[in-house]
Amino acid sequence: MRKYFNLVLCFGLILFSGLAKAQSVISPDTVCAGSDKFYDVTPSVGSTYYWSLKGGSTFGTINTIAGRTDSISITYSAATGIDTLQLVEAGPSGCISDTVKLAIVKLPAISVSISGTDSICQNSLSAGILQLNFTGVSPYSVTFTDGTTPVSITTISNPYFITSPVYSSSGVYPFTITSATGSGSCPANISGSASITVFPKPSPGAINHY
Repeated sequence: MRKYFNLVLCFGLILFSGLAKAQSVISPDTVCAGSDKFYDVTPSVGSTYYWSLKGGSTFGTINTIAGRTDSISITYSAATGIDTLQLVEAGPSGCISDTVKLAIVKLPAISVSISGTDSICQNSLSAGILQLNFTGVSPYSVTFTDGTTPVSITTISNPYFITSPVYSSSGVYPFTITSATGSGSCPANISGSASITVFPKPSPGAINHY
């Protein structure tokens, strides 16, 4: 009778696990499109763990770790959206746990490009010629440099038009982006180049009187 009761109980738990759910302590999890992320659960001796993404392979690929079922990594696809990571534990007796669920919000990858060239005179500045263009979800933050002085700007508009410092020395000042982020601190793909050429001012001699 006891054996029969245990079989019925386990069978009932298997059916019930499809309806019941437990929420992960981290919710939701925010990730960047195209990134890899590691997940694990505290293992119980003799248990086996089964992981799945509700959206399937279109949302990401689950990578197994050799010799373990209590941990995985996920390679997220480039598509954005919301999905659910699901985990079920099969105990050593064969009974099945409730499904633990973790909501996942996948943010789009961020890209930023810099472009433009300008020619100015010594002791002048350049305004509105060089610009930054972003794709992805704002707010954006960026750090760029003219080869000498880095400038960091947060919560900026798109596109962003650069105002240079006043240059007292002639020469070519190459502008590059050193880092940028968007919503969720997803790292940006950086591209493009820009420059400002500063020409020396002519220096006439003294006025002669005849």
